[in-house]
Amino acid sequence: MIIYSLVALAAGYVMDMMFGDIFSAYSLSKFMEKTANFFKDKLKARYVSSHEGQTLAGSLLLAIMIILFIAPLTLLLVLAYKLHPVVGVILESFYVFGAINEKKVNYYGTGILKALRKGKPLAARRKLMEMTGENTKGMREDEIVKLSVRGIAEYTFENAIAPLFFIFIGGGIGGLVYLVINRTAKAVRSEDIYFSLAARGMNDVLGYFPARLAAFLSVKDARLLALDFLNAQKIWKRDGKNLGNINASQTVAAFAGALDIEVVGNIYEDEPFIPSQHIGDPKKEPDQSDIFYAQQISYGAVFMAAVAFMAVRLILGLIF
Repeated sequence: MIIYSLVALAAGYVMDMMFGDIFSAYSLSKFMEKTANFFKDKLKARYVSSHEGQTLAGSLLLAIMIILFIAPLTLLLVLAYKLHPVVGVILESFYVFGAINEKKVNYYGTGILKALRKGKPLAARRKLMEMTGENTKGMREDEIVKLSVRGIAEYTFENAIAPLFFIFIGGGIGGLVYLVINRTAKAVRSEDIYFSLAARGMNDVLGYFPARLAAFLSVKDARLLALDFLNAQKIWKRDGKNLGNINASQTVAAFAGALDIEVVGNIYEDEPFIPSQHIGDPKKEPDQSDIFYAQQISYGAVFMAAVAFMAVRLILGLIF
């Protein structure tokens, strides 16, 4: 079974790097977010607005999401493997493919970079807002670059290395468990702190180790790319908790240090662009090349994680 999951991991990773999220609007992650939003509104209205009532409603939302998605997908995978191992591996490969989304780094990063190079800041801002969900109205080019680096760093952790880690632990189902919790947390991130407590708390717990692994691998890849890996190490240790999301900020800090730039922290989504916190030291002015190198750091870190997880899986498969 370990070897089967190894093959599925390798196949799913290759499919993601080749095809990415082909039908973004109809992807599993988008469907999870829409489902979470549907139940969110109903549960919030059903339970009283007290702290206890909203905490219970948020906990129930997370439980519904896990049961609704993981139970049938697990049953389907078990039946597929019982039918034939090849059928099981193919299905699990698609689970892996659905759980990770590293290809979006290329889609967004390249789109923003092309728009800037063509002198189309409005198109760059639009693509950046699509990637980060932040208000990019009126951003200057240097601010676009900073937020792009931040977005690529967050994608590296949340959409690639974290799901790969849980696929390594629990196969395709492990990756989907992380995905459903992460997407539920995203759906409730702007809600009452008590309503979002269960999903965000679970997401933070699950992301703790993968976030630090992502930052570590980003520093190592910065060295291979002849970037400022010593500064990446320094900024990671110093500024790794300077964002509201203390897990994503680990990777953001490593990227900022490697590129020798100061990266924007939290942004007010419903207000004009207002930087609140910063990560990194402004050793140089941000420029378009920083987006390109951020993509390279991301590709390298994710590749190293995938190879390491596959190697350990292979060893365990040979032993057991």
